[in-house]
Amino acid sequence: MRTDNCDFCNEFSGGMENTFARIYRRELISRSLYTSKQFVVMPSLGQIVEGYVLIVPVRHCMAIADMSTEGVQELGGLRDFVRDALSQTYGPSILFEHGIRGTEAGGCGVEHAHLHAVPFDSTTEPIEELKAKHSFKPISGLAQLHSEVSANSPYLYYEQTNGQAWVCETERIPSQYVRKLLAQLIGTEPWDWRVAGREQALLNSISRLSGFFLDNSVAGSSASDKAVTETASAVATGIFL
Repeated sequence: MRTDNCDFCNEFSGGMENTFARIYRRELISRSLYTSKQFVVMPSLGQIVEGYVLIVPVRHCMAIADMSTEGVQELGGLRDFVRDALSQTYGPSILFEHGIRGTEAGGCGVEHAHLHAVPFDSTTEPIEELKAKHSFKPISGLAQLHSEVSANSPYLYYEQTNGQAWVCETERIPSQYVRKLLAQLIGTEPWDWRVAGREQALLNSISRLSGFFLDNSVAGSSASDKAVTETASAVATGIFL
């Protein structure tokens, strides 16, 4: 299922009416590092730090908690694989998702579920700031979202660099709330992905991570599910449009 006015759905279908195509259409066919039947892994627009990637369901949905149990299980294995890739390439990483579940819940401007994975120094990650402002509860990971978040409730999910996961239900948080907090902690601007133009950090992320995705298989994925994209192959060999 795709939604006509969704930036990600348009991008995944090969359309040109999306932000990535507007910026990179003359340089890259795709930004995908890994594609399975259910997910795409790709560098985020508005890198903040090099290596910032998104894990995005191919099927349109508002939040990871709205996915099937099987989908969340596959995401768990893919999440571990992405963390391994980032750890070997950049160092420890944090993960987060704002499950918006409705247009009144805030969000980042793309109402299509996506899990952020961001290389980040474990000594400066913002978990204490987040816990001071929100009623987070510890959970074992993504698989517990179905049982720990009320149906249709917006939520914020966060995983520390040590793997400890937290979740809180929240009616509304500002657009790109965690992105802005991360940018403030490391003293970088801008934090808004919507004002990003062509980024060398995004191209560097593809170049540095593509080899890992080309050379390794994802835990829990069958060989038929794994399809490394043309972009990863092209960047790995230094070939661009």
